[in-house]
Amino acid sequence: MRLKLSEKIKTSAPARKIGLWWNACRTSLKLPGLVKLSVPTRKIVLLPDGYFFCRAVPISEEATPAEASTQIELALETLSPFPPAQMYHGHFWWPGTKNACVFAAYRKRFTAEQVESWADAEAVLPSFASMLCTPIKRPTTLLLWSEKGLTAVNWNDVNDAPVSVISRELPLEPTPTDRANLREAVLRESELLTDVPVFAPSGAALRDTLVHKAGGTRAIVETSVTPVFDETAAGDEFVFRADPLNAAFTREQLDVLDVRDKEELAARRRVRSRDLLLWRVLLGCATAIALSLLLEIGLIAGGLWQKGRTMIVDRQEPGVAKILTAKNLASRIDELSTRRMRPFEMISLVAAKKPDSVTFDSATVTNLYTLDVEAKAATSSDLEAFRSALNTLAGCESVEFKGNRLVNGITTFRVVVTFRPDAFNVPPES
Repeated sequence: MRLKLSEKIKTSAPARKIGLWWNACRTSLKLPGLVKLSVPTRKIVLLPDGYFFCRAVPISEEATPAEASTQIELALETLSPFPPAQMYHGHFWWPGTKNACVFAAYRKRFTAEQVESWADAEAVLPSFASMLCTPIKRPTTLLLWSEKGLTAVNWNDVNDAPVSVISRELPLEPTPTDRANLREAVLRESELLTDVPVFAPSGAALRDTLVHKAGGTRAIVETSVTPVFDETAAGDEFVFRADPLNAAFTREQLDVLDVRDKEELAARRRVRSRDLLLWRVLLGCATAIALSLLLEIGLIAGGLWQKGRTMIVDRQEPGVAKILTAKNLASRIDELSTRRMRPFEMISLVAAKKPDSVTFDSATVTNLYTLDVEAKAATSSDLEAFRSALNTLAGCESVEFKGNRLVNGITTFRVVVTFRPDAFNVPPES
């Protein structure tokens, strides 16, 4: 399995998170005394590296993810002896990079039982693909050991796909010598496939070895364990660990690496989008119910508070009524003791304005400044003249005519005249 990328770019691969919905889904919901609801743990299937062959496919820099997938499908048709429909394949490519690392395996290499076990998995990918997001700072060779063999992933450019992926198997019962020989052979083969020498002499340090050659400098990083998926990792990323390295993927990045049938993956994405929508609707409904309960509790508390205030008002009402009565009585006594009614002055002022045909039948003083007169007029024109005269009366605040009736040619009526306090020239007696 060999691939070689001759071009290098400087554009880093973007990463985008898809939100916190998965963490919310994973959270266990505990209902005291009733039931405990929990979401199953995420499952990732890592397949043996020896099942896959890898190739480098150049991709247009301006290509979209959909266009890149189309270009990869076309490349697979020419690179593989089998049509893409008969292979499980995925690729490592981020927008803006010039090359993609494509890996594929013949479907018949996997049994029906193996394929059925993938149904509940979040993703299915080769073991080495779980480390493709490993942060690197220089040209690097990553050695991944497993029980059955060794895989070498070689980068020449930190901002591009690996330049080659080499996987070799161990004997059935390997000895330390077999392991050392396999490591040396894989490193020599990597040196032939890369622009920078990577061969480390026998006995060199197994981890983070920095090799200096005439062609340049390359870091050799060797893991001590097989990559595994961290099911307990916090956040919305998928984290893989292989001491001493960690690699984190977003949901979109992991979907690109998934080797399962692409139509099936598209259906899974639609189902996932639907579930996400339903989950958000559920959260919205739960939030609305919680707000409704809070409002209801607020209304109940407000009603109890208002009821308490009403009870206080009811208890104090008799005392308030006594105070108001006492105040009104004091005001009336003050008026009677300091002021007096002026009925004759009011009658004189009103009578001075009446026509000769208007006669008064009775006059009543209703308060200090109001005179209520019952009168009659011989003609309606005299009534209008009387009305106009009273409206021009100095010191008059308001004039109101009521109950006009015409009986045997005589018009009877009532007139209520309200004076201002300063309408009388004669001062009140002390």
